[in-house]
Amino acid sequence: MGTRATIKIAKREEGVSFSEKPEKYMVSIYHHFDGYPEYLGVTLANYLEDKKIVNGLGGDRDAPVFNGLGCMAASIIAELKEEAGNVYIEDPECPSGWIDYEYYIWGDYNKDIWISIFDGNECIFVGKPKQLQNKYGD
Repeated sequence: MGTRATIKIAKREEGVSFSEKPEKYMVSIYHHFDGYPEYLGVTLANYLEDKKIVNGLGGDRDAPVFNGLGCMAASIIAELKEEAGNVYIEDPECPSGWIDYEYYIWGDYNKDIWISIFDGNECIFVGKPKQLQNKYGD
């Protein structure tokens, strides 16, 4: 049996708490196996650490940046997707059931990336990627 999770990309907005599930998000990614924080959470944190979200790219395309939230979402999918199965874009009309963990990755231009993890309706983590690595990593 898999430990199922969703990863949702949300824009950082004034007045929206990282410890509450936002009403709006850009995309939902379904991750079928190994969705627990010690694996998927650390994997996301390792990938997102030291990256920034910018508005427009200069000449250096190898810089550790995402050109907006859509670029970040596509990059996360590319990082996680190794073969057929396991990682999917979720259909908003038919969300997956029986989700063990929900991850929200919060970002906006020139602001730090934050991650929230929910186990059901309980928020079990809010912090930057490095903090997630420290809490759930080896």
